[in-house]
Amino acid sequence: MAVLPCLALLTACQGQTDLAASGCLPLRVPAQVVLVQEAGLYAVGGDAKGKTLVLSPHPRNAANDDFHGTRLVRTLAPGTRLGIDRLQQAWGFDVGKGRISAFGTVAGGERFEYGWGGGTVIGRAPWEPATVPHLRTVACGD
Repeated sequence: MAVLPCLALLTACQGQTDLAASGCLPLRVPAQVVLVQEAGLYAVGGDAKGKTLVLSPHPRNAANDDFHGTRLVRTLAPGTRLGIDRLQQAWGFDVGKGRISAFGTVAGGERFEYGWGGGTVIGRAPWEPATVPHLRTVACGD
C-alpha cells in the first residue's frame, strides 16, 4: 500500500512544454506555412469525428495502418497553406523529453498535429525545403 502514493506522484510528473515561448524551434508561432511536398491528413482510432487529425508527409509506410486504425482523410498538395498555432513537447518522469509536435489548421478548417520529432531532435517538416537538414538538434533552455 505504501507504493500507491509514490506511483501517484510519478504519474503527476508529466506534462507539456510550450516550445514557441522559449524560441527553441526554427518556427515562430503563430505562423503561416506552405507545404513543399505532398502530405496527408489521417484519422487514428475508431470514430475520428471531432478529433485532431495527424499530418504526415507522403510517401509514407502504411503497412501498419489497419492495426492502428489509421485511415487517410484527405491528401494535401504542395502549395497548401497551413496555420501553425502552437508547438509543444511532451515530457514525463519516465521518458524525459518526449514527442515534439506542431499543432495547427488547414485552410479547410481541419485541425492537425504533426509529430516533428522527439527528445532533442526534429526532422524536416513537409513545409520545409529540401535544403533544410533531414535531422536537427533542438537546443532549449531547461
